[in-house]
Amino acid sequence: MCEPVSITLGVLSAAGGMMQAQAQHNQQKAAAARQNAINQQNYQNQLRIAGRQDEINKKKYESELAAQAEAVTEYNKQTQLNQLEANRAASVVQKQKQEREAELAFETQTNMAKAIAAQGAMLSTGNVGQSFLLQTMQAERDLGFKQAQVQESLYNSNIVAAMETQGVHLKQFGADSAAFGRVGSAPVAERPSFLPYKPIKVQGPSKGALMGAMIGAAAGGAATGFSAYGGMVDSGFYTPSKTVDGKKIASSYNF
Repeated sequence: MCEPVSITLGVLSAAGGMMQAQAQHNQQKAAAARQNAINQQNYQNQLRIAGRQDEINKKKYESELAAQAEAVTEYNKQTQLNQLEANRAASVVQKQKQEREAELAFETQTNMAKAIAAQGAMLSTGNVGQSFLLQTMQAERDLGFKQAQVQESLYNSNIVAAMETQGVHLKQFGADSAAFGRVGSAPVAERPSFLPYKPIKVQGPSKGALMGAMIGAAAGGAATGFSAYGGMVDSGFYTPSKTVDGKKIASSYNF
């Protein structure tokens, strides 16, 4: 088949098919590249957002740690002041107790001196007998009664001092507890942000698919040429060359 019209139609059809296949291949390849660029950009944005959030959390945790350390330092200072105040208050209580004991000791000495003086006065009278004995016993009972009062006062003084000392310690405990309450709980670091999944690369069209499409276009062009040639022959529009009785008759178009 050397008919130029059908050959031209076949070539044009094949060329058009190949161009269309190449265009589709380029379009699919560009679409895959564009999608990969978008995916990579989103991935980088997510990485930057995660990194920025981790940096914010880190600075926040460091600030909380510094505040916690400062609070602990202030707590230690306050407890030292509370201890000094408790020591001062306990010293005052102990001093008052000692002063009360000294007063009772002087009172005891006074009572003893009065009892001795009274007994000496009675002995100096030279009286004897049961009446004198009763007077002597009465003086001893008076001394014993006064000494019992002194001992009770001393006991009560010890009780008061113990209660006041306990109150000093309770006040110190309350002040220490209040100071500790201002410290607050220890800061906890935030968990690191989850890293985004790395995007999977979108694969574009393969070269094999392009070659297959071009081969198909070439085959389609050939089929178009053969179909056009057969149509022109069947319609009588074209008469191919032939040999009749040894004579070659050239091909011709029948308009």
